[in-house]
Amino acid sequence: MFETDFENLLSTYADAVSDWGWFSALVKDYFPGQPMQIHLILSAYDLGIVGDIQTAVRINNTFAYRFVKRLVDEYGISRANADWAVSLWCVCYGQHMLGKPCEIKMSAKGGSHAPSIQEEKPGVLTYGDLFRYVRCPDGNGLAVSGFTGDSKKTIIFQNSSGGKPVLEVLDGAFSESEIEEAIFTEGFTRIGSRAFYGCGRLSQVIFPASMKELGDYAFAGCGNLSLAALPPLLEKIGDYSLSGTRLKSIVIPKTLYWIGVGAFSGCTDIKKIEVLENITELPDQVFSGCTGLTKVTLHGKLTKIGAHAFDGCSDLEEIDIPDSVIQIGEDAFIRTHDKFILMCSFGSYAESYARKYQLKYQLI
Repeated sequence: MFETDFENLLSTYADAVSDWGWFSALVKDYFPGQPMQIHLILSAYDLGIVGDIQTAVRINNTFAYRFVKRLVDEYGISRANADWAVSLWCVCYGQHMLGKPCEIKMSAKGGSHAPSIQEEKPGVLTYGDLFRYVRCPDGNGLAVSGFTGDSKKTIIFQNSSGGKPVLEVLDGAFSESEIEEAIFTEGFTRIGSRAFYGCGRLSQVIFPASMKELGDYAFAGCGNLSLAALPPLLEKIGDYSLSGTRLKSIVIPKTLYWIGVGAFSGCTDIKKIEVLENITELPDQVFSGCTGLTKVTLHGKLTKIGAHAFDGCSDLEEIDIPDSVIQIGEDAFIRTHDKFILMCSFGSYAESYARKYQLKYQLI
């Protein structure tokens, strides 16, 4: 029987359940020609059933039905097949391998039998059950792929599910959704590309200190986003990540080492920017279209200012370019204030740039 063979696999390779790659390869080798069963087993595995069984004191119907419902809702698996897959894990792994007290009976494969796991009454789900998850692209932890709650006005992102850490928001997960406020609990490290792209109602984001990366276009086009302090340990901001938002101030953390093209472009409410020593290059279009920008502070280790970096900063009247800058891209200061003047020292690259492009400059 399939159940016996599955138990033999678990018994022979007891450590394999802790390694996704190893375990999935073993299942495929053990059951050639049975793709449906393989899919069901691995789908339940993806939902974290192994970790939950390991930490459970008792495996009861409430425990099992959580996984049945998620297999049906999130993977489109039939009720009968979800019942079989979950009962297989509960009985073969939980009861027989780990010796857990188990109230679940092994379900018969197929749709003609009554399910062994009964549907729970409404109201048993917790807030965390409203999220959809997939395995992170790097295989470590989970990524949020969606939210099934009726109210998306304020979403508090949970940092664990099924005993596994939730580390990131998947690419495009909430793009153009009606979310108004996003609060991340400690442990999240990454917001995927276009994760909140075009969320026109989003006004506030609260990042945890653990956040390290904002992907390309992560919050681009969030025209009402005015409150979002960059996390203190942030390392990377992707291309156009915060473009078109209404952030009023930006404090670039000392841990940041990468800013993408156009990262803050079109942020019309920003008044001042201080670029710290950890940033040695300003990319193309990084502050283009920041029409409210009036003060820019650059440090003495900056080496490059990209093309169109300050293009369209119509309120910017002057900028002090340090001698360390040895490259300035085309039209870096076009369409600034009519009185714009470039402050630089005699013989510097900035002076030669100003002469070449006929910019007003003053030697300091």
